[in-house]
Amino acid sequence: MVMEASFLANLVAVFGEYDISGELEAKRSISKNVRRVIVHRQYDAATFENDIALLELETPIAYDSHIVPICMPKDDDDFTGRVATVSGWGRLKYGGGVPSVLQEVQVPVIENNVCQEMFQTAGHAKTIINSFLCAGYANGQRDSCEGDSGGPLMIEREDGHWVLAGTVSHGIKCAAPYLPGVYMRTTYYKPWLQTITGVQ
Repeated sequence: MVMEASFLANLVAVFGEYDISGELEAKRSISKNVRRVIVHRQYDAATFENDIALLELETPIAYDSHIVPICMPKDDDDFTGRVATVSGWGRLKYGGGVPSVLQEVQVPVIENNVCQEMFQTAGHAKTIINSFLCAGYANGQRDSCEGDSGGPLMIEREDGHWVLAGTVSHGIKCAAPYLPGVYMRTTYYKPWLQTITGVQ
């Protein structure tokens, strides 16, 4: 699915942003117009299956010290048990306010069957499918929240480079006990990403 031109006319991708309250950063952000939005054809808003999309820019972005690409994971990468970092400008707590400065939080990646059991313990009959990746704590504590959707769940490799383990998709409340955050698993969607972009 590709978005209509009227929607795209107002859509801008901003790179290198940190404080959205003004232009006080030492490094300026860069804005790029979006040519098209490619939404996964099997996206299901009811179940959040295939909750992933790509933005194609009208012109390329130039990298800088504060604007760098993230690495794709290897096909067989399993991040279970690893501590990941998720970032965004989403709400600071469920029903709370939003920050002006980019936030980050560390959360452990959980096995899907453990994630399924946690949701059941919390009284939610949610199915955790293979394309989902869960991250969070049994007692809550830390989580992504409303407004973080689409943001990165990142893991640092031994060589210092960061890998995109997943993208923020959904959850129930934020940082609630036995309700971890649910992300789209990057390794699952690599074939789709490669087909759309032509990048292997």
